[in-house]
Amino acid sequence: MPNIRIIDSITDPGSASRSNEDSAGGNASCAFVIDGATGLGGTSIVGLHGSDAAWLARFAQSTFEELVRNGRQVTEVVRELNQRAANVVHEAAHALPIEAWNLPIASFQMIHVEGDRLVTHGLGDCRLFLADADGKVIETSAIKAAYAKERDRARRAIAQSGGFATHQALADEPVVRDELRRRRAAYNQPGGSVWTLGIEPAAADHIASEQLDIALPARGLLCSDGFAALADQYGRYGVSDLVRAAASTGLAPLLQELRHIERVDDPDGQQFPRFKISDDATAVLFEIVP
Repeated sequence: MPNIRIIDSITDPGSASRSNEDSAGGNASCAFVIDGATGLGGTSIVGLHGSDAAWLARFAQSTFEELVRNGRQVTEVVRELNQRAANVVHEAAHALPIEAWNLPIASFQMIHVEGDRLVTHGLGDCRLFLADADGKVIETSAIKAAYAKERDRARRAIAQSGGFATHQALADEPVVRDELRRRRAAYNQPGGSVWTLGIEPAAADHIASEQLDIALPARGLLCSDGFAALADQYGRYGVSDLVRAAASTGLAPLLQELRHIERVDDPDGQQFPRFKISDDATAVLFEIVP
């Protein structure tokens, strides 16, 4: 049976003025990363950890570490997680109506030992990068090529808002915010294409799962999109190079490089369009051995 060992992990808020809405963790049978979606100007519902997204990221972390085991289906874990989260949110709301765009949501990507198989599961835009003993490279996400669509939307939002010179986060600009609210309100809806961790148990039926046929030992990274930008948005690394750099120097130098690109090389977002100067960034470096 394969074994997962976490070698290193790192998480960093995109801004000192905001809560870190990422989390990560693992246990004997899994490793995972979670990326809470920053709120779009609504009132906090749960009122913990600085934002509802930060609360959900930590709630999901503890629930995954409690419930994910070899032999239990991840779909059932996510169904239970979202039902638990729904109970908390509805109790905190005191029966008051909640706009769909204001509900807490989060992406996740996980690698899980299932008997003698390795499987990755996810919802949303977190990333898995993996290199095996034969040099095979795997990169995946529940939403394929989400980073390219995000970059195109950010480019339009920068043009609409005037960029970071006027708004530290483009979602603060009213027209951009209204569009983001419209898009988010369509998440976790029957017939919709985007499902997440949150308050909809039915999201479990939309998890993207892939069996990993790899030669062991293997090493990999689970990343929020904020950390994966080193490869996906900024083009500094290919998959194997990023995994190799993480294994040889650790994750801290890579985080420093990421922040230097965002805050020194391209602080206005003209070279690398994005919705914030810096997003929360989280990564887990792991190895899989026989």
